[in-house]
Amino acid sequence: MPVTAASLLNSHWDGRLPVDVASIARAIGIRVVASRSLGASGVIENTAVGAVIRYSTTESPVRQRFTIAHEIGHYALGHLNSAGKMFRDTPENFSSGAAPEERQANAFAAQLLMPEKVVKFAVNERGYGTLKGLATLFNVSEVAMKYRLVNLGLLSG
Repeated sequence: MPVTAASLLNSHWDGRLPVDVASIARAIGIRVVASRSLGASGVIENTAVGAVIRYSTTESPVRQRFTIAHEIGHYALGHLNSAGKMFRDTPENFSSGAAPEERQANAFAAQLLMPEKVVKFAVNERGYGTLKGLATLFNVSEVAMKYRLVNLGLLSG
């Protein structure tokens, strides 16, 4: 049964920003491994010792965070199977989101990195009025922040 980003946040997030996605991954039993020579933004696979996320250190820190959150999404949404199905995510996968599983993992990542209640509080109560300010607060790219604001109805697309 799929797990929601909100339920992971409720169970494994300490409430501090930015959300520590690597810590959440470890809390649900996923090993997180940095790699210089991955040839992709990120990979998640089932192994004999459990799920493992590998992410590229050649990407920007905000991309690394999104990648880890995206791979957690594949895991939490049940996209992996016992046969060791692996997702190898390239920057093109993230951008195009062509496959339904990739779109779902992108949406999950946005929800995990930028929790709805906290985004709305930051915008409505704390006056974070710029995209750059919000992106910095959540430690995400301005593009990711813009999509999240549009999806939450806080910014017109």
